[in-house]
Amino acid sequence: MLKIDLHVHTWYSDSTGSVKQVLEVAQRRGLDGIAITDHDTLQGAYEALQENNKLIIIPGMEIKTTQGEILAIGIRHPISKRLSMIDALRKIHEQKALAIVPHPTIPIFGALKEKDLKKLRIDGIEAISAITPLYCHYLRKNIELATQLKLPIIAGSDSHSPETVGDAFTKVYSESKDLGDILNAIKLGHTEISGRPSAFKFKLRTLQGLLLYPFRRLFER
Repeated sequence: MLKIDLHVHTWYSDSTGSVKQVLEVAQRRGLDGIAITDHDTLQGAYEALQENNKLIIIPGMEIKTTQGEILAIGIRHPISKRLSMIDALRKIHEQKALAIVPHPTIPIFGALKEKDLKKLRIDGIEAISAITPLYCHYLRKNIELATQLKLPIIAGSDSHSPETVGDAFTKVYSESKDLGDILNAIKLGHTEISGRPSAFKFKLRTLQGLLLYPFRRLFER
């Protein structure tokens, strides 16, 4: 059994945490691995792969499509944003990676309806996102959605501050620490979810970062 936080951001997108800080917290909290899923970039994941030799590092991205966000877990090459959801899913699966719907039932994030998700090739549902408001309410809704769709569930901190890494994580029952085996175990639903809501101050900080992130990126160009 591997404990993996499958939704972590770094300062390469809208987190306050450097890659080094994120890795240090993950190790201190007893995680076996993390998926670094910055918005629209793999830079943080690439840096973690070069620097770390203790944790399992799963490269990923949180991709903004024209119909909402999708987590690409296990990709090696960046995928463009503003694609249609169908095109984004196709590009994710071309890399033999997983497409997971993050925070799927929260309207502010452009949640797709169940009838729309049924038409898409989705590999799993994020049942726990530790920064979610009304934590228990959305946990219940997310599990109900996954049950209806007959999809595996995962958990992640959706960390935007190093202090919150590992607030939620997925127990993956994998045959080995090999990335292919881990992804296959998740796809087969060999997972359990574990977590707690992040402290309110970090939820507020995350909301502020999400609102300011597009402007920060604009001025960086």
